[in-house]
Parts: sequence; structure tokens; C-alpha cells
Amino acid sequence: MKSGRCSRGFTLLETLVVAVLIGIVALAAVPLLSSQNPTKLDVATAEVGNVLRFAFSEVERIGGCVWVDGSVSGHLRVWSSAGCAVSGWGVVSDPLTKRALDVDTSGPAFSGQVSMAAKFFVPYNGTAYPRLLIFGPGIVGPGTQLYVYDGASPPNPVGPLGPGSGVVLTLGRQTATVALNETTGLVTLP
Repeated sequence: MKSGRCSRGFTLLETLVVAVLIGIVALAAVPLLSSQNPTKLDVATAEVGNVLRFAFSEVERIGGCVWVDGSVSGHLRVWSSAGCAVSGWGVVSDPLTKRALDVDTSGPAFSGQVSMAAKFFVPYNGTAYPRLLIFGPGIVGPGTQLYVYDGASPPNPVGPLGPGSGVVLTLGRQTATVALNETTGLVTLP
């Protein structure tokens, strides 16, 4: 015998199961969809690597010294001096834009989403320092010499560049380090 009841629509239990499933999918999908664009981290990493390589080529070109300064949050700036004297330092110009060479991850190009920290170490010291001075060949010894300086004004020398040095870039939970070899000055991207 047929029941007089028509089965159209959904029961409360079916509706609740669907709502819970939609909630679970949303919890998994929202962080993925709203995460930062990973190419911003790749672009910032490449830019920092290019600036560090350019700093070394500038040392060779001028036969003097180049100062790499990461003491300002989100910035990596470069200055040079042909004679490495206390005075006579000038801002290094970007060869393409002819403006001051300054990687700015806090600016509009990276939407302020990429944070950057220069971490230059000296051997047997776990403290990270923000400044690096690159001496050209023959200035303080044979070959190019790399020295770490603190963030004081005026900066104080701390010692020669040690292992683990580089520039750390972060975008959300992603991190990339542009490494700098303490002996050769080789710049390595992740």
C-alpha cells in the first residue's frame, strides 16, 4: 500500500550533512585561495640576488669598496667609494633605471607582503648583523675581502663574513634565503 506522503525535498539531516561538508571544504580552500602570490617571493629573491651580484661587479669596476646596507626594514641599499675613505661614498645607481639601487620589498612592487632581513654573520658568533662592506682586491689584502658591520651610526666593524650569511625573504609562511659564500662571495638563490 502506498503512503499518502510525497517525498519531495530534503530532510533536515541531509541538509545538515551538506552544510557541514561545505564548511569543511571552505575551511580547506580559503587559506589556499587567499594566500599571497608566491611569484612575489620569487621575484624579490631574484632581485636581491641580482643586487648582491651587481655589488660585487661594482667592486671590481671601481677598484674600491661597496657597502651593502640592510639596516632599514624591507630595504637593501648599496653605496660605493673608489678610495674606501670615510668620506666620498655615493649611492650606486641601478644600471637600468639610473635611480639609487634600493630593493624595497615594503613598497608597492611587492604590496608590502614580502619582508626582508639582511643577516650577515661573523665566524663563531650567532648574532646577525645588517651591513656588509666589500673591499676590492688589494685594499686590505689579496682578493676581495668581506667584512660585517653592525647597525650603529656610524657603523662599527664586527669581523669577516662568516658561514650562513645572506638575505632572508618571507612571504606568509614561505621563506627564501639568498645565500652569500663567505670565502668566494658567490651569491646563491634557493
